[in-house]
Amino acid sequence: MKLTQGEILFLIAFSALIVVMLVRSGEVKFWQAFIAGLLGFCLALTPLGTTLLWLISLVVHAVH
Repeated sequence: MKLTQGEILFLIAFSALIVVMLVRSGEVKFWQAFIAGLLGFCLALTPLGTTLLWLISLVVHAVH
């Protein structure tokens, strides 16, 4: 099953809403939600995810 771009963006927005709600309730710390969001972008590989992967690679290369 292949998702359309609209369906992918909807799932990302829905997941982001759930993460924001969890962070606001105090169940999840902000940094944990941030890492979960990064994983979601990398797995989805949306155009924004590709840009994010590029930024992560810049940071990794700068650290090493």
